[in-house]
Amino acid sequence: MNKKVTMIGAIAVFVIGVVIGNYAIKLFRQPPEPSTATQSLIGTALPQFSLVGLDGVREDVGQWQGKVRVFNFWATWCPPCKREIPAMIELQESYGRQGLQIVGIAMDNREAVQEYVKESGINYPILLGDDAIEIAEKLGNDMGLLPYTVIVDQAGNITYIRYGEVERNALESEIKKLL
Repeated sequence: MNKKVTMIGAIAVFVIGVVIGNYAIKLFRQPPEPSTATQSLIGTALPQFSLVGLDGVREDVGQWQGKVRVFNFWATWCPPCKREIPAMIELQESYGRQGLQIVGIAMDNREAVQEYVKESGINYPILLGDDAIEIAEKLGNDMGLLPYTVIVDQAGNITYIRYGEVERNALESEIKKLL
């Protein structure tokens, strides 16, 4: 009897694991659409904020006013975040002279971020700090998901919000509309 109960329990745990795993895979492949509250930020002004750069100096996001800005919230422990970074590097290289400024906002510790920036060749500013989560929430990330991307036009208005990994072509299309 004990073997039978143990076997049934093991099967139940396995089935539950498969169901949860399939849900998680679906969630990461197709991130949720922004909530109504998040979507209501489209067309509104980017709130002013500052965070610390990797050099320890506080950076105000207003310094890039007049450029199309892509704020990408990420972490070194986040596989979809790391998959996006090569596209971000390429887009900064391709469109930086035309007025694009990508800004990475790391939700991670400084040492891990510095090491990853060095090994991946990130060519855009990286900011971080204890209040990065609060800033992400102000910019509509009410689900706490990473990666999270917000695009702001030259006038400083939010034009695009995306939960989860963004494809290079989709991001480039949004950027081209604003340059």
